Amino acid sequence: MNVDKVIEYHGCEVRPVVTATGTGRYAAAAIVTDRAGDTRTLGVDGNFANPGEACDKALELALAWIQQRSVVSDRYVRRTSLPFSERRAHSRRKNAT
Repeated sequence: MNVDKVIEYHGCEVRPVVTATGTGRYAAAAIVTDRAGDTRTLGVDGNFANPGEACDKALELALAWIQQRSVVSDRYVRRTSLPFSERRAHSRRKNAT
């Protein structure tokens, strides 16, 4: 397991983790620690031919997660409105303030 590279992004510490598999390929994950000290591990779906590629994908996933955006293009994401019952509750909370 390789955890040499650590970067800081938007106040979070990101550590890509690359692990050699038994088949000569590499698996990847990223450990993200936020300003409050909360830690989350994000696993990358797939296996990679070399450790550099695995590290790059782990960093890409972590940065996208931090930015709270999808890695998928917006044109593939369906936007939906709140269900009626939630709209009424949201409206009541908004009017109460």
